[in-house]
Amino acid sequence: MIRSIVVLGYIVIVLVAIGVEMYAQRRPFVIAPLGDMLDRVMQSRTTRVGVIAAWWWFGWHFAFADTVQIEL
Repeated sequence: MIRSIVVLGYIVIVLVAIGVEMYAQRRPFVIAPLGDMLDRVMQSRTTRVGVIAAWWWFGWHFAFADTVQIEL
């Protein structure tokens, strides 16, 4: 039951993100499209290093590190 709710939550998040991106592509003066936003954010070297560190942290903790095995 809980697993289904979590999966449904992630599906809703992905669908909302797709919807926001589609809206941003049609009206870029209201919401910046993802590509434009990333171009602006990645201009700073500090931000690029932070993004790389964040991806490394997520990858290490979710892909390689041992996790607690809970039986649902």
